[in-house]
Amino acid sequence: MPSSRRLFLKHSGILMLGALLAGKPVSAVTRRLADHFAVNDFTKIYKQVIDNQPVRDSDEIDLILPEIAEDGAVVPVSVASKLDGIEKFYLFADKNPTPLLAEFELTPQLAPYFTARIKLAESCNVILLAQHRGQLLRASRWVNVMRGGCGTG
Repeated sequence: MPSSRRLFLKHSGILMLGALLAGKPVSAVTRRLADHFAVNDFTKIYKQVIDNQPVRDSDEIDLILPEIAEDGAVVPVSVASKLDGIEKFYLFADKNPTPLLAEFELTPQLAPYFTARIKLAESCNVILLAQHRGQLLRASRWVNVMRGGCGTG
């Protein structure tokens, strides 16, 4: 799967650079990368991330996606919240070969808002987890994909 390899290399480079800048050992970052961003089963990765914490559905975080995506290779997504103190966002696609799409670590100085383009292999749930003051908040949306964007359709 060339696209999975490219994605892995891209994430590896970004995380290694971040680790060097943050002073963390590169081996710890690459191990985390291999665990979280590798081709794997959604349930396994989701359980690793939530680590047995309770997850609460919330309307305080907004996950904005189209109902129908013509091309799964370029699906626009926006995330916003008016909550202060969001520490992390995790973005998942439950039917992708690599279910964890992105992880964003925020500082208190940043407004919890971003837009991006994601790849979806097929029609699926896109799930957003927000770590907020020791709690995990969840929002999810179903997206119908007309043509898969992960080299699978």
